[in-house]
Amino acid sequence: MINFPSEIWNKRTLPKRDNPVVVVDNVNSVPEFDFPLVTSSIWSIVCLKGNITITVDLKEHILTPSSLMVMVPGHTISAYSASDDFEGFAINTTLTSLETSLPLLSRILICYKVFRDNPIIVINESDLRNQILFRDLLRNKLAERQTTYNKLIVNNLCEAITVETLSLYLRKLQNASPATIKRSRAEDLFYRFIVLVEEKFKYQRVLSDYAKDLCISTKHLSTLVKELSGRTAGAWIDSYVVLEAKRLLLCTDLSVQEISGQLNFANQSFFGKFFKHNTGKSPSQFRKEKAL
Repeated sequence: MINFPSEIWNKRTLPKRDNPVVVVDNVNSVPEFDFPLVTSSIWSIVCLKGNITITVDLKEHILTPSSLMVMVPGHTISAYSASDDFEGFAINTTLTSLETSLPLLSRILICYKVFRDNPIIVINESDLRNQILFRDLLRNKLAERQTTYNKLIVNNLCEAITVETLSLYLRKLQNASPATIKRSRAEDLFYRFIVLVEEKFKYQRVLSDYAKDLCISTKHLSTLVKELSGRTAGAWIDSYVVLEAKRLLLCTDLSVQEISGQLNFANQSFFGKFFKHNTGKSPSQFRKEKAL
């Protein structure tokens, strides 16, 4: 799971909970918080009627009808107040509900500064309807009995909602000034590193090879990845390998030996040790337990 920069955890944070996603339809149902607090999850807030004012990072933000606000981990919320006629909803998603989609999480991290600097956008009627449809479907699934398949559906819905919302922001930012969306050199290198990992993780796992591709030193790459994401470059590479191994174990009939070959391990034994080190289970045990 992504570890956002450590300094964002220095203040009071939202309490942890068992349910990875919550739909809030009524501002009165929001629990009492001791402000200020720091978000530790992803908030997506939609205003349908009236307005709501949220003080984030010492700045007031006002949501009006058809506006969408996204807050990622690290925002400091000081206060909020809604007009008497306010209607809207919020979806709160923990990072654990998205941890099976590393490419999606890496894109969120890459856009971290964009969300912080531009938390509110105005969306059109069609996009607003999509947000409502997603909310209704997610709320219905959350109300059902929590089976293994139901949890999988909820996680996939969270991914779909996040992708949809991310696309709305990127679409809006395409028309913004270059200064609004400009990344620093370090952010650009991190983005390029993630893209390379997605392309090459099956056969390239040595950090120096990625540094060579990016024309920088291994030490420089290691440092900037750690500073920007809170996790090591090696952990990013291993995470992609583990995720693909899990996918092949659960979604194909390939033997463990064949999967080991597809992921370019020297032999099945090395693959088994790598998988158990990262998951606590052998490939066969993981496949057997998930099949039950």
